[in-house]
Amino acid sequence: MGEEAAPSDAKPEADAVPAADADTKSPPAEAKRGGSRWWYLLLVVLVVEFYVYGRHGEIQVCVGKQGQHDFALLGQERDDSNRWKFPRCEARENLGLRSNFDELVEDAAKSACRGQTMLRNRGEGPACVAQEDGWQRQVDTSFIPPWDNRYYEHLLWFLF
Repeated sequence: MGEEAAPSDAKPEADAVPAADADTKSPPAEAKRGGSRWWYLLLVVLVVEFYVYGRHGEIQVCVGKQGQHDFALLGQERDDSNRWKFPRCEARENLGLRSNFDELVEDAAKSACRGQTMLRNRGEGPACVAQEDGWQRQVDTSFIPPWDNRYYEHLLWFLF
């Protein structure tokens, strides 16, 4: 018990030959980590693409004349007392990697102005589109998530 272990004279073999049963075909650990970085990059690109594809996906344009229509009524139930105070609204879908936001807003505004000036305010359609003479426009956008059916119908249009 009083014996102390003597230091070994063994030297580590710097140029040791690997054993015959060792796996010589596996890539080094650095190469394995580099491959997983590509998967992370692919995942990030996919998430960004989903966001860009559905961003401003639904556009709702409402038009009304100041003093006649009340934008605060949007989302409420119509009845006989407030029937003529509702602004006219049109909705458009803007899905895709390339946004057509400006063109879709103009198209929806023309359509909403056409509907708003059909029975009342006849002849004021051009002023409504140009937002003159008290005409106002409200544009609301919302994100369409990737799990929404409209998303897949637009993405896989050739199957539907």
